[in-house]
Amino acid sequence: MGETAAAAFVLQADQLGHETVIQWGWIFLAAYLILILFLGYLGYRRVEDGMGGTSAQDEYATARGGFGFLALALAYAATVASGATFMSIPGMGYDMGFMAGYYAMIYPIGIFLGALIVARVSKKVSDRFNSQSVPDLLGDRFQSPALRVITALLSLFLIFYAMAQISAAGWMFEVILGVEYVIGIWVAGLLLLIYLAAGGSHADILTDAIQGAIMIGITFLIFVMFVTGWGMDGGISSVNAALESSQQWDQHTDSDNAIFPGWWAIVLLMVAHIGFTAQPHLGNKFFAIKSNRYIRRFLLVTSLVGIFLPVMFLGGVLGAAQGIEVADPDAVIPTLFVENIHPIMAAFLGVAILSAIVSTSDGLVISISQIFANDLYRKSYVPWKGGDPEAEEVQQRALLISRISTIFIVFIAVAAVISPPQYLVVFMWTGIGGIIASFGGPYLVGTLWRRTTKHAALAATVIGFAVYFYIHLGPQFGVMEGIWPLNENPYASTGIGLIVSAVTTVVVSFVTEPPSDEHLEKVFSAEQRLIEDDTHDGAPGGISASESDD
Repeated sequence: MGETAAAAFVLQADQLGHETVIQWGWIFLAAYLILILFLGYLGYRRVEDGMGGTSAQDEYATARGGFGFLALALAYAATVASGATFMSIPGMGYDMGFMAGYYAMIYPIGIFLGALIVARVSKKVSDRFNSQSVPDLLGDRFQSPALRVITALLSLFLIFYAMAQISAAGWMFEVILGVEYVIGIWVAGLLLLIYLAAGGSHADILTDAIQGAIMIGITFLIFVMFVTGWGMDGGISSVNAALESSQQWDQHTDSDNAIFPGWWAIVLLMVAHIGFTAQPHLGNKFFAIKSNRYIRRFLLVTSLVGIFLPVMFLGGVLGAAQGIEVADPDAVIPTLFVENIHPIMAAFLGVAILSAIVSTSDGLVISISQIFANDLYRKSYVPWKGGDPEAEEVQQRALLISRISTIFIVFIAVAAVISPPQYLVVFMWTGIGGIIASFGGPYLVGTLWRRTTKHAALAATVIGFAVYFYIHLGPQFGVMEGIWPLNENPYASTGIGLIVSAVTTVVVSFVTEPPSDEHLEKVFSAEQRLIEDDTHDGAPGGISASESDD
C-alpha cells in the first residue's frame, strides 16, 4: 500500500481513537471465545469417542493419528512461532534493529532441520510402544525407565516457556483491550482452561491450525508495511536511514551485545535450535499425524510456513524507525498496529496475535500435564508397584490426573509472571535450554544411529544439563557468576550443551552394550514389516497395512 493510503489510515485511526480499538477488541475477543468453546467441544467429543488412540487418555495426550498433514503442519508452525515470534523477536528488532534478523531468519532453519531428523522415527516409536510424550518415547526407544523419569523431570522446565507465553498475552490485553497487565494474564489463563481441560491435544491442534493460518496473514501485513515504509517518507531505505547507526542493516555483530557478540554465537544459535524439537510440546505433534506416509508433505508445508513467520521481526524494526515509544519492547507490534492502521483492523490483528500466543501455551500445558499423568504415574509409578499401565482403571485415572494438573499448571504459570520478565524470548530459553542441552543429543543421535545405547542416553542427559547449568542456568539463578557472554546468552549456551550431549552419546555408545536386534527391529523397521509381527503379538498402537512408508 502506498504512502498516501498509509497516511489516510493513520489519520483515520487518530480520529477514531484508541477507545474504538478497545471496543472492537472485546467484540473480536468474544468471537474468538465462541470459536475456542466450539473447538474445545469438538476436542472433547474426539477424546471421548476415540479416534486413533488406544484409550481416552491416549486421545487426550496425543490425538494419535487424528490429523492430516496440512492441519498438523499449520499447528506445528504456529506452536513453534508462539508469542516469542510475534512479540519478543519484534521487541529485539525494536531494540537491536536489523541485527535481530539473524535470530529471526536462522532459528527456523535449525528447528525444521531437527524436525526432519526425528519426525518419522518419533511417529513409529510412539505408535508401536504407545508412547504419549517425548520422555515416554525416549524411555521406550532406549528401554530405560530411569531415562523416562529423568527426562520427564527436566521437562518441568517447560513451565518457564508457558510463563513467557502468558506474559506476552498480558501485554496484548493491556495494549489492545485496555486491561491492566495483571488482569490480562489471568484472563489468558482462563481462556486456556476453557477448552484444554476438556479437549486435550485434539483441542490444542484444532485451535493451533486455525491460528497458524491467521499468523500467515498477520506476517504478510507486517512485511508489506515494512517494504513500503509505512507511515514514513519512502520505502525500505527510509526505514534504515531513520534507525540509529548501531541498528542499521550493515551492523552484523556487536562485542558488547551478549546475544550477538560474534559469528560464533550466531552459529551456536542455529545449533541450539536443531535440538528445539526435543521439547515435549513439539515432539508429541508427530504422534498426531495419520501416517508416516504424510510426514514428507507435513515437513515441507510446516517448514515453508515456519520460515516465513519470523519475518515479524521487521515490524519491530519499523516501529523503531517510526520512533514509536513503548513501555516494554515486547509491546511494539500491538502499539504499531494501534498507531498506524484503522482501529477496527488494529483490534482484529491484536486479538489475532493473542490467539497466536495461545497456540503455543496450550501445547505447553498439555505436555506438562503428561509429565504427571503419563510419564511419572502411568509409565513409572504403576509398573513400579507391579500394575499394568494399559489397564482401563489406570488409563481413566491418568486422564483425570491430566485434566486436574492442567488447571494447576495454568494457575502456576500465571501467578509466576505477575511481575513481567524483560525479553520474553530470553526468559523462555532459561527453561527450554536445559531440555535441549540434556536429552536433545540422545534424541537426535538415537534417531539417526541404531547403536545408540541407553547408558549413553543417560550419561548424555546428565552431562549435557550439567554443562548448561554451569555456563548459563546457574549464573541466571545467582548460584555462580559465570563467563560472559555465555551467562547472558541462552542460545550459545544451549548450543554448547547440545554438542556436548551429542558427543557424549556417541562416545559412551561405543563402550557400552548395544540394544538387542529384536528391539531395534521394532523401532526402525518399516510399517509393512511390523504389521506381520503385530498379527501375532497384538502389540499396542499397531499400524494398519495401508500405512506403509514412502
